[in-house]
Amino acid sequence: MRERCLIHNGRRLAPGVLACESFLERARGLALARRWRAPAIVKIAPCAGVHTFGLRGPIDVVFTNRSGRVLRCVHRLQPWRIAVCGGALAAWEMPPGLCGTLCIEPGDRLDDQPLRA
Repeated sequence: MRERCLIHNGRRLAPGVLACESFLERARGLALARRWRAPAIVKIAPCAGVHTFGLRGPIDVVFTNRSGRVLRCVHRLQPWRIAVCGGALAAWEMPPGLCGTLCIEPGDRLDDQPLRA
């Protein structure tokens, strides 16, 4: 996993995006990010569906398409549940409530970029 910076509607926010690059990282998602500093946002791509099997608490999930447009926001997805979104290319898993705190809504744009050295 590489740490990256979140871009919301063209505005660069603080670091904290962990980009999953391998099959194992994508499969484990936010569970793998527990050892990273909070708030950790995990970008899983390609991905049109997530599960919360094995998680202890809820998470927020944001689905985006190929151009980074937000298609769906799932707030407080409880453990042992599944969320899917047709047309999604990426899923962004984040701590519960962070989607609302960042004011992320369908139609917004999300992206990530490497941290500057």
